[in-house]
Amino acid sequence: MSTPDPSSSVPAVAVPRPGVVPSRRWLLWLTALALLTRLVWVLVVHPPGNYVFSDMNMYVKRATDLAVHGPRSGVRDLAWQAFGTHYLLAGVFKIFGPGAPYRAAAVVWGLLGAAAVPLTYLLACRVLPTARLAAIAGVLALVWYPNLSTTGFFLSETPFLCAQLLSAYWLVRVVQEGKMAWAAGVASALCFMLRPQSALFFVLVFGLWLVNVRGLPWVRLRQLVGVGLPLIAALAFSVWRYHSHTGRWDGIAENANMNLTAGRCHNIVTQAFKKKADLDRSARANNTNDGRRVSLPSYRTLQVTFPPGHPLALNPAMEGETIRFVGYIGDPWIHRDLRRECYRRTGLIGQLQYSVVNLLLQWFISRQWPDNAKNRQYFLPPSEVFRYGFQIFVLVPSLLGVGLGLARLRRTPATAVLALCLFNSMLLAAVFFGDVRLRTPYDPYAIILALLAVHWLLTRWRARRAQRA
Repeated sequence: MSTPDPSSSVPAVAVPRPGVVPSRRWLLWLTALALLTRLVWVLVVHPPGNYVFSDMNMYVKRATDLAVHGPRSGVRDLAWQAFGTHYLLAGVFKIFGPGAPYRAAAVVWGLLGAAAVPLTYLLACRVLPTARLAAIAGVLALVWYPNLSTTGFFLSETPFLCAQLLSAYWLVRVVQEGKMAWAAGVASALCFMLRPQSALFFVLVFGLWLVNVRGLPWVRLRQLVGVGLPLIAALAFSVWRYHSHTGRWDGIAENANMNLTAGRCHNIVTQAFKKKADLDRSARANNTNDGRRVSLPSYRTLQVTFPPGHPLALNPAMEGETIRFVGYIGDPWIHRDLRRECYRRTGLIGQLQYSVVNLLLQWFISRQWPDNAKNRQYFLPPSEVFRYGFQIFVLVPSLLGVGLGLARLRRTPATAVLALCLFNSMLLAAVFFGDVRLRTPYDPYAIILALLAVHWLLTRWRARRAQRA
């Protein structure tokens, strides 16, 4: 048997180590406290079964329909929202049975919310330079009330928070070590099924790899297939499912049509009617509560916060807070015509102003919904404390962290993954609309990037002091 020539062998690639090694003690304590706080929240303090109204009611309604009847072709209402959340709820209802008090589903939401805490710590260990900073990130994730609060509602935020943290953590491991590609792909597919708009993040991560293709020799075809195939399968299933309910191949969830129209026209309420006589009757009575109706609390906040003429005031392109039309509320051809008219009326400058206002809603203006609805006297005050705390302590450092991550995308591509995730949330808010509730699943990345920026600033300040000494 011949011996291979050592000179002809490919040299081993040195894979960089992660930032710090996680402390098992910290991980255990964070996990235990997260489980305790989240389960007490969903079973005692804020059971989500007691808050089934508005969006929560629609998720529960569709989940119950699926649990009882199974998937049914031609039921257009099931294509209104992205299916991940109500499929997850339907699975729980199918096993344990639907109906109040939804305790089994509440436990699932509590477990998903709890998992976000140790995942934030593990992700921080991968990108932050010191164990102390990673521990701070874990503690902040544990006490971060906005994400604790959404655990008490049957909304997409809690499962998306968990799925996206899993996706980001395993994508970082792929970037750092070339490992866990299939796990990253499955988590990313779940993320996409919960919120299809996350697709842009995965496109940006692929672009990150293209930029770093020579600097990441451990990320090759096998890793790309592992991440990409589950995402492609999720996309294919999502499009097929949409077609089975609507008969069309032009989307994944029909509420995207309405959301984009609202973001580009700045109307508070959208109303759809089956007959023109019903529309005319609603218009004469100025009734914004009839027909098939959807409203956006963020834009109502604009209306009541800023007077007419203020740069941030609600300025609807159609000159009224309500857009009414005859048809189904998700008809894409109707919404395309509406947006075309809004573009004509506002022009490019007006649309850019809308985007700025949308982004500021996410950061400064809107309050966390549904905390400001039922039992707001108990649950809104702590939400407001954290809203202002985010603005004062997290926002600016996190934006600096995004800048650092993107500026160092060749040197530290793992940090760039987090920066792209947060950048994606800002871009989506600008195009559609911003809201504290929609922002909160991205808060762990903001916290980690803010800590990274603070460390960078302190390091530079100490270096300058040392030079002067």
